[in-house]
Amino acid sequence: MTERNGNSVKPEGIPKWLVALVDISLANLGLYFGFVVATGELQGFQIGPLFILFPAIALVTVLLFHNLGLYSSQLSGFTPILRALITGVIGLTIFSIIFAFWTRAFIFQRSVFIAAPLLQLLFLMGWRLLYWRLDLWVHGQKKLLVIGSRNEVDHALEKIMCLPQGLFEVIKVLEPDKIEEFQPWLVKSDAVLVTGALTLEQKNQIIRESFDRGREVFIVPDLYEIILARAAITQVHDTPVIECHDMQLTFLQLFAKRATDLIFALLIGVITFPLLLLVALIIRITSPGPVVFAQERVGFRGKPFILYKLRTMIVDAEEECGPVFSTEEDDRVTAVGRFLRATRLDELPQLYNVLRGDLSIVGPRPERPFFVAKFQEEMPEYGLRHLVKPGITGLAQVNGYYATDSHDKLRYDLYYLADYSTLMDFRILLLTIPTLFNREAAKGVKSGTRETVEKKS
Repeated sequence: MTERNGNSVKPEGIPKWLVALVDISLANLGLYFGFVVATGELQGFQIGPLFILFPAIALVTVLLFHNLGLYSSQLSGFTPILRALITGVIGLTIFSIIFAFWTRAFIFQRSVFIAAPLLQLLFLMGWRLLYWRLDLWVHGQKKLLVIGSRNEVDHALEKIMCLPQGLFEVIKVLEPDKIEEFQPWLVKSDAVLVTGALTLEQKNQIIRESFDRGREVFIVPDLYEIILARAAITQVHDTPVIECHDMQLTFLQLFAKRATDLIFALLIGVITFPLLLLVALIIRITSPGPVVFAQERVGFRGKPFILYKLRTMIVDAEEECGPVFSTEEDDRVTAVGRFLRATRLDELPQLYNVLRGDLSIVGPRPERPFFVAKFQEEMPEYGLRHLVKPGITGLAQVNGYYATDSHDKLRYDLYYLADYSTLMDFRILLLTIPTLFNREAAKGVKSGTRETVEKKS
């Protein structure tokens, strides 16, 4: 990164349109070689179906990869990219089979749909690994200035340490009462991270001066700032004002969401019912106690309901300790339960809750009344997440982990409400698939963290 009169010149990476073009080319190339591997050569009638599939594959590749976040900035390692690629290739394969059957282009050998996905994944993995490393090399290690209160900064630094080595180097941590030292450190930085607990005036100063010097700015938003995401600019006479809208869904949105819930719950329920019976039998054989675990949760508009899950813990797991979050090495979780949690199979009975109307497929995760009361004491905005039905999956689940801090989860939940659309629901459903491949996402909180709230507290 070069400097000109104290201002940094941000290097340009590979344009997103070029990344998408390479993705399309490799997806179609994988399909082409899949034909070659499966048939030995392309002859006569086989060529026609191939050219029919090419433009369709191109369009679906871009749509899938875009909604899987593969054209967004990647402030993480290569593993999330790999999970998204696997999901994308699975989606391409399913689409190719359906499209080939629909167009009567299924006269080629079915082995094409085994060879092609493997080759597509191999080509795309190689290209995306090259692109990821090239992007890191082009942008280089960024010198990061972190500004915020000690608690917020510690939380942010913990997250930064989880990022790939070489992405950021924290050169200074400034607390709000030392903001006068901001300018000298800004000159030495490439980016600034603001973690909250600053006044509006301080944030304005940081953003203004950072932009003046061409520095990147990352802000951990306050909850009210997320709520304002749904606001619109209007005016009173000649004065611009922000008009804040409530975060409730409209009648049409509620109707569309309920219809989608019923369709998906019935479809997934029919497909997974044999698996559900098998898992239930395994639980029954390996652990004494009921197969299904029922627990009270807080739902739409704060109304309590009974949530159903496959039992993953020993019977009466909280008899001695009271309500606590599950930890990484929780000895209350059975051997089969660990597998069910890692694969999310324990949540299959919740489809019944969806059919009953207690849950939605997508929405904030429902919490127990005990924890809801605790969180509302800490975060008055917590009750806003009950303006929509809770869900089996949600924005906080696909972007975070079971052990993600409750404040960060609430940020995701409020953003979901503020920016809700049916398209967002479908995107979250799509992003849920790569999350299933991430065992880290299902791990419990670390023992002794502030999220392990005991009944006596």
